[in-house]
Amino acid sequence: MKAKTWNLLVLGCTSGMLAVLAGVTIFVDPFLHYHGGQDFLEYPLQDERYQNDGIVRHYDYDSIITGTSMSQNFNCSEFDKLWEAESIKIANSGASYHESGENIRRVFSHNADVVNVLCSLDGSRLNVPAYEDEYEGYPVYLYDNNPFNDVNYLLNKEVVPKTIAVLNYTRSGQRTPTMDEYQNWSRYKSFGRDSVLSSFSLAEELEEESVLTDEDIRQIRENVSINFLELAKEHPDTTFYLFFPPYSICYWEALVRTKQLNSQLEAQKTGVEVLLSAENIRVYDFSYRVDIIENLDNYTDSIHYGEWVNSEMLQMMKAGEGLLTKDRLEEYYDFIAELYLQYDYSQY
Repeated sequence: MKAKTWNLLVLGCTSGMLAVLAGVTIFVDPFLHYHGGQDFLEYPLQDERYQNDGIVRHYDYDSIITGTSMSQNFNCSEFDKLWEAESIKIANSGASYHESGENIRRVFSHNADVVNVLCSLDGSRLNVPAYEDEYEGYPVYLYDNNPFNDVNYLLNKEVVPKTIAVLNYTRSGQRTPTMDEYQNWSRYKSFGRDSVLSSFSLAEELEEESVLTDEDIRQIRENVSINFLELAKEHPDTTFYLFFPPYSICYWEALVRTKQLNSQLEAQKTGVEVLLSAENIRVYDFSYRVDIIENLDNYTDSIHYGEWVNSEMLQMMKAGEGLLTKDRLEEYYDFIAELYLQYDYSQY
């Protein structure tokens, strides 16, 4: 066999194999990129940063739940009942405000009729650059509408096991998780005092008080403006429900011991002041719910709470409890500062 003929044969076989691989990936579509999944297949839904965009593109919804792990235990069915809505959940563990904001922007690019956005505001993500992301290696080829960079999906050796996993998942009789089940980690964790304290190290007590600089204030304002305020102003018919979660009493003790309590509350107040300049943004802060916060049975570590807390937050938000207003911000955060500065942490 001549070298030229051999090279053409190898090239043809290789091209054929790649075409088959691409065809199988398109057909099964483990990341839901092209068609949101075949009706006769069941999908594990275990790769949020790879599958969320497919859910956004192909599911039916008029509301979204996003943010960080603080939002992952919400049940969409409960939200839907309270708000008379049809929601999807597309949170990302450890997301920065920028990532959450980009999630919401992609939602609007595919569905301009979204009426409700529910998103967590993690306090530790406030004082960071507006375009900072917590995660490296984003599959941006899934997020855009450029068909040419889809080669990173279609001919990716790491996608092959994901395709096989869909087939095995279906064959084993399992079913695609509902939006209640998707991302919900609550049922897999242990909760209570032992679980929390085993993962919690008592912070060294510091003497010097942490103070926000002018640059910190500027950065906080820019962060919330770019990633939430601008979106709200661009979509005035959508209501944004943003909330600061009820972290456990251990979190508050750490802030007190490290002299960061006042600066953290000042950061939250600064961010809220900016957000409340949009009429369609509602901001909630559940730091006042000491009954939740001091009960370590609600937590698996110092900040992560069980799905029953998510449920209670939905009920409170719908009832307007924990809702912050411009005229009472100073009073509210002074109250929170006094509450946790005077709290008796020795019992823990």
